[in-house]
Amino acid sequence: MKTRRLVIVGGVAAGASAAAKARRVTEDIEIVLVEAGPYISFANCGLPYYVGGEIARRESLFVTTEAEFGRRFRVDVRTGTRAVDLFPEERRIELSDSSGGGEVLEYDRLILATGTEPLEPPIPGLRRENVFTVRTVPDVDRIRAFLGPPGTAAGKPVRRAVVMGGGYIGLETAEQLLGLGLEVTLVEMAPQLMPGLDAEMAFPIRRALENAGATVVTGDGVIELTERGSVAMVVTESGRGIPFDVGIQAFGGRPNVELARRAALPLGETGAAMVDEYQRTGRPEIYAAGDNCESFHRVLRQPVNIPLAGPANKMGRIAGNNAALDLLGAAEDDPRRLRFRGVLGTSVVRVCNRYAAVTGITERQAKLRRIAYEVTYMVGASHAGYYPGAESIILKILHHPRTGMLLGGQAVGGEGVDKRIDVIATAILGGLTVEDLEQLDLCYAPPVGSAKDVPIMLGFAGANMRRQQMPALTPAQFLEELAGSRPPLVLDVRTRREFDEGHLEGALNLPVDELRGRLDELPADRPIAVHCHSGYRSY
Repeated sequence: MKTRRLVIVGGVAAGASAAAKARRVTEDIEIVLVEAGPYISFANCGLPYYVGGEIARRESLFVTTEAEFGRRFRVDVRTGTRAVDLFPEERRIELSDSSGGGEVLEYDRLILATGTEPLEPPIPGLRRENVFTVRTVPDVDRIRAFLGPPGTAAGKPVRRAVVMGGGYIGLETAEQLLGLGLEVTLVEMAPQLMPGLDAEMAFPIRRALENAGATVVTGDGVIELTERGSVAMVVTESGRGIPFDVGIQAFGGRPNVELARRAALPLGETGAAMVDEYQRTGRPEIYAAGDNCESFHRVLRQPVNIPLAGPANKMGRIAGNNAALDLLGAAEDDPRRLRFRGVLGTSVVRVCNRYAAVTGITERQAKLRRIAYEVTYMVGASHAGYYPGAESIILKILHHPRTGMLLGGQAVGGEGVDKRIDVIATAILGGLTVEDLEQLDLCYAPPVGSAKDVPIMLGFAGANMRRQQMPALTPAQFLEELAGSRPPLVLDVRTRREFDEGHLEGALNLPVDELRGRLDELPADRPIAVHCHSGYRSY
């Protein structure tokens, strides 16, 4: 009897996970994994840290090698091999290897884990020998070789770096180049860094970069890379010229769906391959997993394409499991089948010892999708304030005004930002409300948290708002009120010393401990917006 064959196109997160899971399901199928690059599985997210030397050993980037993976899971691994064409009616795929050889391989089930391809805008001069991407191990090998030891390239000093793109890779690479002692300029076309966050939550990341010595340019896209004399220059839309010795393009990527197109597989509005909850495409014998396909957003309730390692690994595992069960002849309702329940887009970045994280939807997304929401902010500490080293964390959540159901969260600050956003992500997945946050049972010890930790305090504040015990204004609502016909008086209840160090224009300062005895100084005919450092004294 002929052995049935599973072919997986693409390694790294989704493809390698699919192969490993398929083999764990059964020993009775042949598995072929085809990877265009030289490495089957490497830590994409670790690449910027290798550029800066924070990850010192190159070998640390590799999760496994071709030989190790092939031996452990009995997988025919073919690196340096591209899938160049697909014939779904005949269930055949055409391969081409790095030596120029080719082969047409038959399959019984196929998993497309082709990931993303770099987004390269049509910018004149972008393909220069001193401009690099940070997507693969060979990419960072070239950067390290160009920078040289220590900070020289081809005998010339490397002093100035320009990073084009203010997303995760751009921010992480900018941080690492700063750590190498380079003068770094980061250019982002959007009005803010990290467009996936609301503007006020992304601003502290900009401040952290600038405090570390970087120049940050936003709202000004790159239009050309050229030379003025012997100096390489980035030219922006406003006419700004930025000299550089080494450039990093971090414009992002798009789903690599060339094979899916050749197979006439349905693509969604995101441009990624459409899949069902079992990771099947429009053809039941072809699966897709990872950054090249869509997934269901648990809050937006619609397909999205969010290229992140966590979901890619899960999707690969599910695709490998279900494809293997198909080849064993398992029924559609076999309890061993796995389903992908969707994503929240939970992610985090560290920039110069500041962290920013997000899950669910942002306020910008809610407005764009016309989703009803309310906002609550809380400022807290990374651990008990009396224990040394506590750092500030700002946590923002969106919740439904009628039900209180959590819709999204963002956090920015010191260590522990990831922990708080993971709490909110779990709460969203569990269908919890703002009132449920009040009752969270979180671990506490002075070095790691607070007895009333930030998510719990945020639950107190949000629930007080919903019970109409403590109305609140967001910064955006406050600005709207100030521009209205009956602007509020801003009452600053901090100490005089704090007030003198900086305050909102036009604010009245009455320290909270004096307030009861000085109420007659407050107007009775206009609204009052009470303000302090973190919200504790104003409450």
